[in-house]
Amino acid sequence: MRIPGWSKGGVSRKVLFLLVTITVVIFTLFYFVGYSHPWAEDPDFIEPRLTTVLIIFVFLVLALAVVVTAWAVISAMLKRGRKDNTSHRVPVTIIAICVVAFTVMLLGISFAIGSSSAITINGKEYQEAGWLKAADMFVITSLVLMVIATAAVAFATIKSYLNNRK
Repeated sequence: MRIPGWSKGGVSRKVLFLLVTITVVIFTLFYFVGYSHPWAEDPDFIEPRLTTVLIIFVFLVLALAVVVTAWAVISAMLKRGRKDNTSHRVPVTIIAICVVAFTVMLLGISFAIGSSSAITINGKEYQEAGWLKAADMFVITSLVLMVIATAAVAFATIKSYLNNRK
């Protein structure tokens, strides 16, 4: 989809700016508006007044991310079709398959090593082993992928710097 007069980068910047602005406004309101709202299930526990708004916003952003990701993957696959699976001598299909396989493998390993020990939050004990392991799985996987992304950016920056010095 293309908006006349806007470059692809212009659309991306505007969408990013809009999402960041909405996020900052919602989180600012969440932290600074009304901490005197008792929780319906436990009146001794005070929750921020805008907890529901924040949860709905997070789910909407997650749903939007899933839809955009699915659209991007499907459109890229349809565009590429059965023609040559390389782009500028880079084996695109092999890299895509390896990334998906590595991510799935990392999710499985991190689920297997995740802790199922009960935890206490706000005086309530949570013991559901599957959900505890799933939470650990996402935390561990996110951290590993962030470390890999940081290392890749550092490697590319150093390589680019060294190539430009020659």
